[in-house]
Amino acid sequence: MPIDLSIPTTATMVLWVEDTVTRDYLRAVWKNFPSIAFRLGGGNDGVRAIVKAFEEEGHRNVFGLIDRDFQPSNQAGWSDPAKTFRTFVLPVHEIENYLLDASALQASRYQNRDFDSDAIEERMRTTAANLCWWASCRDVIAELKRRFREPFVPDPRQSVIDEATAQAHICQSAWFLKLASEAGRSAEADIRILLTEAHAVANLHLADGTWRQDFAGKEILRNVAGWMCDRTVMPRFPPRDQDFYSDLAKGVGAWQADNGFIPHALTELRAALEARIAPPSPLP
Repeated sequence: MPIDLSIPTTATMVLWVEDTVTRDYLRAVWKNFPSIAFRLGGGNDGVRAIVKAFEEEGHRNVFGLIDRDFQPSNQAGWSDPAKTFRTFVLPVHEIENYLLDASALQASRYQNRDFDSDAIEERMRTTAANLCWWASCRDVIAELKRRFREPFVPDPRQSVIDEATAQAHICQSAWFLKLASEAGRSAEADIRILLTEAHAVANLHLADGTWRQDFAGKEILRNVAGWMCDRTVMPRFPPRDQDFYSDLAKGVGAWQADNGFIPHALTELRAALEARIAPPSPLP
Protein backbone atom coordinates (compact mmCIF):
# COMPACT_ATOMS: atom_id res chain seq x y z
CA MET A 1 0.00 0.00 0.00
CA PRO A 2 1.46 3.39 -0.98
CA ILE A 3 2.09 5.49 2.13
CA ASP A 4 1.56 9.25 2.02
CA LEU A 5 4.09 10.84 4.37
CA SER A 6 2.95 14.41 3.80
CA ILE A 7 1.65 16.60 6.61
CA PRO A 8 -1.18 18.91 5.48
CA THR A 9 -0.77 22.50 6.59
CA THR A 10 -4.53 23.00 6.92
CA ALA A 11 -5.01 20.37 9.66
CA THR A 12 -4.46 20.92 13.37
CA MET A 13 -3.11 17.39 13.76
CA VAL A 14 -2.33 14.26 11.75
CA LEU A 15 -3.52 10.85 12.96
CA TRP A 16 -1.92 7.76 11.45
CA VAL A 17 -4.22 4.72 11.45
CA GLU A 18 -3.88 1.13 10.29
CA ASP A 19 -6.39 0.89 7.44
CA THR A 20 -9.17 2.51 5.43
CA VAL A 21 -11.98 1.19 7.65
CA THR A 22 -10.46 2.95 10.67
CA ARG A 23 -9.92 6.16 8.70
CA ASP A 24 -13.39 6.26 7.18
CA TYR A 25 -15.17 5.35 10.41
CA LEU A 26 -13.34 8.00 12.46
CA ARG A 27 -13.89 10.65 9.80
CA ALA A 28 -17.62 9.97 10.04
CA VAL A 29 -17.91 9.64 13.81
CA TRP A 30 -15.84 12.83 14.29
CA LYS A 31 -17.40 14.68 11.36
CA ASN A 32 -18.16 17.68 13.55
CA PHE A 33 -14.44 18.02 14.34
CA PRO A 34 -12.69 18.32 10.96
CA SER A 35 -9.33 19.47 12.37
CA ILE A 36 -7.82 15.96 12.15
CA ALA A 37 -6.13 14.76 8.95
CA PHE A 38 -5.82 10.99 8.55
CA ARG A 39 -2.98 9.01 7.02
CA LEU A 40 -2.67 5.25 6.48
CA GLY A 41 0.30 3.52 8.11
CA GLY A 42 -0.21 0.04 6.69
CA GLY A 43 -0.67 -1.85 9.95
CA ASN A 44 0.26 -1.76 13.62
CA ASP A 45 4.04 -1.76 13.23
CA GLY A 46 3.89 0.71 10.35
CA VAL A 47 1.92 3.24 12.37
CA ARG A 48 4.30 2.97 15.33
CA ALA A 49 7.40 3.37 13.17
CA ILE A 50 6.05 6.36 11.22
CA VAL A 51 4.87 8.21 14.33
CA LYS A 52 8.20 7.54 16.04
CA ALA A 53 10.07 8.97 13.05
CA PHE A 54 7.98 12.14 13.02
CA GLU A 55 8.41 12.49 16.79
CA GLU A 56 12.18 12.31 16.42
CA GLU A 57 11.97 15.06 13.80
CA GLY A 58 10.15 17.29 16.29
CA HIS A 59 6.59 17.18 14.91
CA ARG A 60 4.33 17.70 17.93
CA ASN A 61 1.04 17.34 16.06
CA VAL A 62 1.54 13.81 14.65
CA PHE A 63 -0.08 10.85 16.43
CA GLY A 64 -0.97 7.23 15.82
CA LEU A 65 -3.93 4.99 16.65
CA ILE A 66 -3.73 1.19 16.55
CA ASP A 67 -5.93 -1.77 17.43
CA ARG A 68 -5.39 -3.41 20.79
CA ASP A 69 -5.25 -6.92 19.29
CA PHE A 70 -3.43 -8.99 21.95
CA GLN A 71 -1.51 -6.17 23.62
CA PRO A 72 -2.63 -4.00 26.53
CA SER A 73 -4.40 -0.73 25.85
CA ASN A 74 -2.85 2.51 27.09
CA GLN A 75 -6.24 4.20 27.53
CA ALA A 76 -5.55 4.79 31.23
CA GLY A 77 -2.89 7.33 30.23
CA TRP A 78 -4.70 9.09 27.39
CA SER A 79 -5.75 12.06 29.50
CA ASP A 80 -2.70 12.07 31.78
CA PRO A 81 -0.62 15.19 31.02
CA ALA A 82 2.47 13.42 32.34
CA LYS A 83 2.31 10.76 29.62
CA THR A 84 4.27 11.42 26.44
CA PHE A 85 3.40 8.48 24.21
CA ARG A 86 2.13 9.46 20.78
CA THR A 87 0.63 6.16 19.61
CA PHE A 88 -2.72 5.43 21.22
CA VAL A 89 -3.88 1.82 21.65
CA LEU A 90 -7.64 1.20 21.51
CA PRO A 91 -9.37 -0.42 24.51
CA VAL A 92 -11.26 -2.77 22.16
CA HIS A 93 -9.77 -5.65 20.17
CA GLU A 94 -9.98 -3.73 16.89
CA ILE A 95 -11.82 -0.78 15.36
CA GLU A 96 -14.54 -3.05 13.95
CA ASN A 97 -15.74 -3.68 17.50
CA TYR A 98 -17.19 -0.16 17.47
CA LEU A 99 -19.21 -1.09 14.39
CA LEU A 100 -21.05 -3.85 16.28
CA ASP A 101 -23.93 -1.45 16.89
CA ALA A 102 -27.25 -3.12 16.05
CA SER A 103 -29.23 0.11 15.73
CA ALA A 104 -26.63 1.73 13.49
CA LEU A 105 -26.36 -1.38 11.32
CA GLN A 106 -30.14 -1.62 11.05
CA ALA A 107 -30.23 1.98 9.80
CA SER A 108 -27.52 1.34 7.20
CA ARG A 109 -28.43 1.47 3.53
CA TYR A 110 -26.72 -1.90 3.24
CA GLN A 111 -29.32 -3.46 5.52
CA ASN A 112 -31.70 -4.40 2.72
CA ARG A 113 -33.34 -7.56 4.06
CA ASP A 114 -35.70 -5.84 6.51
CA PHE A 115 -34.11 -7.09 9.72
CA ASP A 116 -34.82 -5.15 12.89
CA SER A 117 -32.16 -4.23 15.43
CA ASP A 118 -33.12 -7.12 17.75
CA ALA A 119 -32.50 -9.64 14.98
CA ILE A 120 -29.14 -8.04 14.19
CA GLU A 121 -28.17 -8.06 17.87
CA GLU A 122 -29.06 -11.74 18.15
CA ARG A 123 -27.09 -12.54 15.02
CA MET A 124 -24.02 -10.80 16.43
CA ARG A 125 -24.28 -12.66 19.72
CA THR A 126 -24.83 -16.01 18.01
CA THR A 127 -21.81 -15.38 15.80
CA ALA A 128 -19.75 -14.50 18.88
CA ALA A 129 -20.90 -17.72 20.60
CA ASN A 130 -19.79 -19.76 17.60
CA LEU A 131 -16.36 -18.12 17.80
CA CYS A 132 -15.60 -19.09 21.41
CA TRP A 133 -13.20 -21.94 20.62
CA TRP A 134 -11.71 -20.01 17.70
CA ALA A 135 -11.12 -17.05 19.99
CA SER A 136 -9.65 -19.34 22.64
CA CYS A 137 -7.21 -20.81 20.13
CA ARG A 138 -6.13 -17.32 19.03
CA ASP A 139 -5.60 -16.29 22.65
CA VAL A 140 -3.41 -19.32 23.37
CA ILE A 141 -1.36 -18.72 20.23
CA ALA A 142 -0.86 -15.12 21.35
CA GLU A 143 0.29 -16.38 24.75
CA LEU A 144 2.78 -18.74 23.11
CA LYS A 145 4.12 -15.87 21.01
CA ARG A 146 4.65 -13.85 24.18
CA ARG A 147 6.44 -16.75 25.84
CA PHE A 148 8.86 -17.36 23.01
CA ARG A 149 9.33 -13.85 21.66
CA GLU A 150 9.39 -11.49 24.62
CA PRO A 151 11.77 -10.03 25.51
CA PHE A 152 13.57 -10.87 22.28
CA VAL A 153 17.31 -10.37 21.85
CA PRO A 154 17.99 -6.62 21.36
CA ASP A 155 20.19 -5.31 18.58
CA PRO A 156 23.88 -5.43 19.57
CA ARG A 157 25.86 -2.38 20.59
CA GLN A 158 29.22 -1.51 19.08
CA SER A 159 30.89 -3.29 22.00
CA VAL A 160 30.25 -6.54 20.11
CA ILE A 161 33.65 -6.83 18.39
CA ASP A 162 34.38 -10.56 18.05
CA GLU A 163 32.81 -14.02 18.12
CA ALA A 164 32.94 -14.25 21.91
CA THR A 165 31.15 -10.97 22.56
CA ALA A 166 28.65 -11.73 19.78
CA GLN A 167 27.82 -15.10 21.32
CA ALA A 168 27.60 -13.60 24.80
CA HIS A 169 25.20 -10.92 23.59
CA ILE A 170 22.81 -13.62 22.40
CA CYS A 171 23.35 -16.39 24.92
CA GLN A 172 23.30 -14.13 27.98
CA SER A 173 20.15 -12.31 26.91
CA ALA A 174 16.99 -12.72 28.97
CA TRP A 175 15.25 -14.34 25.98
CA PHE A 176 17.89 -17.03 25.48
CA LEU A 177 18.19 -17.80 29.19
CA LYS A 178 14.46 -18.48 29.52
CA LEU A 179 14.11 -20.36 26.22
CA ALA A 180 14.69 -23.86 27.61
CA SER A 181 12.24 -23.41 30.47
CA GLU A 182 9.58 -22.03 28.12
CA ALA A 183 9.99 -24.96 25.76
CA GLY A 184 9.80 -27.35 28.69
CA ARG A 185 6.52 -26.02 30.03
CA SER A 186 4.76 -25.61 26.67
CA ALA A 187 3.92 -29.30 26.38
CA GLU A 188 0.65 -30.76 25.12
CA ALA A 189 -0.84 -30.95 28.60
CA ASP A 190 -0.03 -27.27 29.19
CA ILE A 191 -1.67 -26.32 25.88
CA ARG A 192 -4.80 -28.18 26.95
CA ILE A 193 -4.88 -26.21 30.22
CA LEU A 194 -4.36 -22.92 28.40
CA LEU A 195 -7.18 -23.69 25.96
CA THR A 196 -9.55 -24.66 28.78
CA GLU A 197 -8.78 -21.46 30.68
CA ALA A 198 -9.12 -19.31 27.55
CA HIS A 199 -12.46 -20.94 26.68
CA ALA A 200 -13.76 -20.25 30.18
CA VAL A 201 -12.79 -16.58 29.80
CA ALA A 202 -14.47 -16.45 26.38
CA ASN A 203 -17.67 -17.82 27.88
CA LEU A 204 -17.54 -15.17 30.61
CA HIS A 205 -17.22 -12.49 27.92
CA LEU A 206 -20.20 -14.00 26.15
CA ALA A 207 -22.28 -14.04 29.35
CA ASP A 208 -21.53 -10.50 30.53
CA GLY A 209 -21.60 -8.80 27.12
CA THR A 210 -17.92 -7.90 26.97
CA TRP A 211 -17.56 -10.06 23.84
CA ARG A 212 -18.42 -6.83 22.03
CA GLN A 213 -15.09 -5.36 23.19
CA ASP A 214 -12.87 -8.44 23.49
CA PHE A 215 -13.81 -10.75 20.62
CA ALA A 216 -12.49 -10.16 17.11
CA GLY A 217 -14.89 -7.54 15.79
CA LYS A 218 -13.84 -7.99 12.17
CA GLU A 219 -15.08 -11.61 11.99
CA ILE A 220 -18.40 -10.81 13.68
CA LEU A 221 -18.98 -7.77 11.49
CA ARG A 222 -18.25 -9.69 8.28
CA ASN A 223 -20.69 -12.43 9.24
CA VAL A 224 -23.48 -10.00 10.13
CA ALA A 225 -22.89 -7.71 7.15
CA GLY A 226 -23.01 -10.62 4.71
CA TRP A 227 -26.25 -11.82 6.30
CA MET A 228 -28.10 -8.50 6.39
CA CYS A 229 -27.07 -7.29 2.92
CA ASP A 230 -28.09 -8.86 -0.37
CA ARG A 231 -25.38 -7.50 -2.61
CA THR A 232 -26.93 -8.87 -5.79
CA VAL A 233 -29.81 -6.38 -5.73
CA MET A 234 -27.67 -3.28 -5.26
CA PRO A 235 -27.16 -1.50 -8.60
CA ARG A 236 -24.15 0.56 -7.49
CA PHE A 237 -22.45 -1.81 -5.13
CA PRO A 238 -18.75 -1.12 -4.45
CA PRO A 239 -16.69 -3.64 -6.44
CA ARG A 240 -14.31 -4.65 -3.62
CA ASP A 241 -14.87 -5.90 -0.09
CA GLN A 242 -12.59 -3.12 1.17
CA ASP A 243 -14.89 -0.49 -0.34
CA PHE A 244 -17.96 -2.18 1.08
CA TYR A 245 -16.69 -2.30 4.65
CA SER A 246 -15.28 1.22 4.49
CA ASP A 247 -18.63 2.51 3.23
CA LEU A 248 -20.47 0.54 5.91
CA ALA A 249 -18.13 2.03 8.53
CA LYS A 250 -18.90 5.55 7.27
CA GLY A 251 -22.62 4.93 7.66
CA VAL A 252 -22.30 3.51 11.17
CA GLY A 253 -20.05 6.37 12.26
CA ALA A 254 -22.36 9.02 10.84
CA TRP A 255 -25.40 7.42 12.52
CA GLN A 256 -23.61 7.31 15.88
CA ALA A 257 -22.58 10.95 15.54
CA ASP A 258 -26.08 12.10 14.53
CA ASN A 259 -27.83 10.16 17.30
CA GLY A 260 -25.45 10.83 20.18
CA PHE A 261 -24.04 7.31 20.36
CA ILE A 262 -20.36 7.96 19.74
CA PRO A 263 -18.43 5.38 21.81
CA HIS A 264 -17.21 7.02 25.00
CA ALA A 265 -13.61 5.95 24.42
CA LEU A 266 -13.54 7.75 21.07
CA THR A 267 -14.84 10.96 22.64
CA GLU A 268 -12.10 10.63 25.26
CA LEU A 269 -9.52 9.97 22.56
CA ARG A 270 -10.43 13.07 20.57
CA ALA A 271 -10.23 15.21 23.70
CA ALA A 272 -6.86 13.68 24.59
CA LEU A 273 -5.48 14.40 21.12
CA GLU A 274 -6.61 18.01 21.28
CA ALA A 275 -5.10 18.40 24.75
CA ARG A 276 -1.74 17.12 23.49
CA ILE A 277 -1.42 19.99 21.02
CA ALA A 278 -3.16 22.71 23.02
CA PRO A 279 -0.90 25.68 23.75
CA PRO A 280 0.34 25.85 27.35
CA SER A 281 -1.69 27.92 29.78
CA PRO A 282 -0.32 31.43 30.39
CA LEU A 283 1.63 31.91 33.59
CA PRO A 284 -0.27 33.77 36.34
